[in-house]
Amino acid sequence: MASGKLIRHNVIILAALMLFQCKTGYPPQIGKLLDERIQKHFAETEVIDLLYFTNRQTMASTGVCSNDNVTVKHSRNLVSGTCRVQVPRNHEIGSLAQADRPGADRQNLFSILSGERLNDGLSAVRSREIIVFVHGFNVKFEEAVLRAAQIQYDLKFPGQIVLFSWPAGPSDDVLIESLSLTRTYRENQANAAATVNDFARWIVDISSKADTVHLIVHSMGHQVAIPGLKKALEEKPGLKFGEIVFFAPDFPADQYDKYRQSIQSAAYRTTLYCSPGDNALVVSNRVNGNYRLGMCKRIPGADVINVNEVDDPVFGVGGLGHGYYSSRPILTDLFQLFLGMPVEKRLFIRKSDPGHGEDYVLRK
Repeated sequence: MASGKLIRHNVIILAALMLFQCKTGYPPQIGKLLDERIQKHFAETEVIDLLYFTNRQTMASTGVCSNDNVTVKHSRNLVSGTCRVQVPRNHEIGSLAQADRPGADRQNLFSILSGERLNDGLSAVRSREIIVFVHGFNVKFEEAVLRAAQIQYDLKFPGQIVLFSWPAGPSDDVLIESLSLTRTYRENQANAAATVNDFARWIVDISSKADTVHLIVHSMGHQVAIPGLKKALEEKPGLKFGEIVFFAPDFPADQYDKYRQSIQSAAYRTTLYCSPGDNALVVSNRVNGNYRLGMCKRIPGADVINVNEVDDPVFGVGGLGHGYYSSRPILTDLFQLFLGMPVEKRLFIRKSDPGHGEDYVLRK
């Protein structure tokens, strides 16, 4: 008798829970969808086989992913390969602290374990959804590789991150003197201009290998990607992209209108993260003699988000305020962005005040 009452009691509770779920919609279906989308938890140290394409001159055919073998000089040939990267579980968000030897301190330090050159890198695109990452100014090859792997890990991105690395970085190891930085900027700028056609051809090719291609571009990488995308779309007008994300664009703001319509019409959504407190772009403004897109300018049809509150250099001198794209607040917003959430519904986003150069502000 007691067991029969218990069974009836449990049936009543189960029915009540089912009725509650029907009425409230809880638990929400989005939890199930997230679980289905994110197959790998990225909760422990991971080894990521990162696919790269580069038009940097290479010194060895072995494909070892090292600054000793991949230079900062432009090559007419586009080469591809994979870098096996150790991404540690305990890494600080945004930090790329690297082990002094491959595989050391796997819980705390990044490491490039090995590398392999590929004869046909396009055949190594193994995901239906990919993010193309284009780095910015003064970035050597190893840093670009580690950053791409870090972004994949911290975003828990279920697809594949593909690095497009152009010849950026100093031609020597002297980085302190301002004259050296100015020379490096001009050299990198020339390499970016020389890369536009390479990128245009390549983005058409790789777009044929995946159903959805997103782009993340940083800094001077926009001098490669923006004109390159326009050329690609002129060659193949039907080309389509998912999310196009511009971080701190070191690109003349008054010239973007020439590119805006074709690029944005080919994307599901275009997002521009900007900061008036970006000291690197303030310097670029002076060097180039024009206002830079990453210093915030409203763009029709794009979500322009001011991140100055979360990455403002202390008194304007505490840092460049230029590398925010790998910080915790930005990655949190990117995670929601790649889930397709509208900007107004994402955490810590508010509308900008009237008269400002952006649409939204990412709050502290």
